[in-house]
Order: sequence, then C-alpha cells, then structure tokens
Amino acid sequence: MENNRNAIVTAIQDLIICRNNIFDNIVNIAMSGEMNHLADAIDIGEKYNFKLNHFRNLEDENVNALIRIVEYIESHILVLMDVNGIDITELNFDD
Repeated sequence: MENNRNAIVTAIQDLIICRNNIFDNIVNIAMSGEMNHLADAIDIGEKYNFKLNHFRNLEDENVNALIRIVEYIESHILVLMDVNGIDITELNFDD
C-alpha cells in the first residue's frame, strides 16, 4: 500500500510541476502581450511573484484558456490529496 501512496505523491508532484510550467507560460504570454507595459517596470534579475489573480481580468483568450487549465489541475491536486490523505507537508510546491 505504501508503494501506491508513493506513486500518488509522485503523480501529484508531477501535476505541480505541470501547473507551474503552464503558469510560467501565462506570465510570458501576458508580459509579451497585454501586460507588456510592465516589462520595463521590472529590472533584469529582479524577482516578482505573480499570482494567478494578476491575470484573471486580461482579455487574451490564450491566457484565459491557460488559467482554466491551471485551475483544473489545482482542483484535482486537492482531490487527490484529500482522497489519499496526503498532507501538504509531503509535497514540494516550489518545483
């Protein structure tokens, strides 16, 4: 049973990585399009922590489609965690 649990934790970690990659694409698309005015406001090497809410009101349908995919992944991560009794401390959300 422990092997099954480990496989589920691995699957969730993979979903987290996928979610983060898609989020990076949201940032890149928005910054090269509708939010390009912010590109000059952030210096090279400077780090800014965007949240999904920063992109929710954009008109770009590509961004909106990717937001829906991120939300879908996030909701299913939570379902997998709940169904399998996996605690947030067992996962790495920084990947």
